[in-house]
Amino acid sequence: MDPTMTDIVVTGMAWHTALGHTLPGVWRRLLDGDSGIAPVASTYPLKNDRAARVALTNRTTPPDVRDTLDHLTRRTLAAAADHAQLDLSRARSRDAARTLLIVGTSFGARLDDARSAAEPLERWIDAIGAESGLETVALSTACSSGSDALLLGAELIRAGLADRCICGGADVLADSKRLAHSALGTMSATILRSFDQRHDGTILGEGVGFLVLERRGARPSATPLAVLRGAGSSNDAAGLTAPDSEGNGIRLAVERSLTCAGLRHADIGLINAHGSGTLTNDRIESTAYQALFGGSPTPPTVFATKGAFGHTLGATGALEAIATILALQHRVVPPICGLDTPLEGFDLPLPVREPRAVDAACALSLTIGFGGFNTSLIFSTADAR
Repeated sequence: MDPTMTDIVVTGMAWHTALGHTLPGVWRRLLDGDSGIAPVASTYPLKNDRAARVALTNRTTPPDVRDTLDHLTRRTLAAAADHAQLDLSRARSRDAARTLLIVGTSFGARLDDARSAAEPLERWIDAIGAESGLETVALSTACSSGSDALLLGAELIRAGLADRCICGGADVLADSKRLAHSALGTMSATILRSFDQRHDGTILGEGVGFLVLERRGARPSATPLAVLRGAGSSNDAAGLTAPDSEGNGIRLAVERSLTCAGLRHADIGLINAHGSGTLTNDRIESTAYQALFGGSPTPPTVFATKGAFGHTLGATGALEAIATILALQHRVVPPICGLDTPLEGFDLPLPVREPRAVDAACALSLTIGFGGFNTSLIFSTADAR
């Protein structure tokens, strides 16, 4: 992305999470410190039976993960388009022309659904896009997928290949994913406590989030909610599941996003961290933030939402982007669920047990994925220049 290009603005957004599906309702619950993590039965031996599951009245027993993923994606896409005042009700409508649907996911339903396993990853996304006449792109960069969908959408708009992109992530809770994290040792035996001295692992969740990106002023009726100022990515190239032990990949992604946005470290007033709660990720991520921003006279406030949403894998970057924008709009961040005693040496401001007021015009949202993927997105308020 080139900071000299026309602003890429967010004109609509929607999510469906374990805390609900309305923007104000979920945001209120985040500020109240609520968590959607609760016991979720499984026939398999898991390290922890807790997960963040979306409440749906039409779930079958046993659950059909393909139908759940499809339903959540369709519903959230429609809500994001409605929020942006886009008319996608007619195939090949004017609003659908030169509009791309970009969806990131980890494995979607492939690990637990025979139909999905026999199809290309993008098949279910193509079917959803075709109903509204949308060209589609599917991508999978593990837990960075939702953020990379936004990065790609902004780049395609900048390059003139699309007028707007509806970008986000979608992932569903499934036994295979829970078993994998149990076996890897990344699942918590207790609860998800991002950046707390007692942290012992993550807890999985499911959800969908979409944001509508377009050029500022391209559609006079659109109201900008925020600006996607910059994006940067990197790969640790250190291991399949282990990040670089020094956090160099995280720092590189952040530095690239700052350069892209034309901003200084001191311009960042807020960070929505990956905050997975695992012993390795939290240590490396907090060390990277300390090195990047710890010397600032007004260091950014760091918050995290996985203790509320669970780790939603491919959806997490999109959900956290929405939470970042809401924090900028409302000038407050929710408390980090489970955080009582921050990690030693992590001196950046953290919201402990209660919301924390912030005065920030620019915020950074970082995701970290298996395979060494790191993606940093920088958002600013709609009126920031």
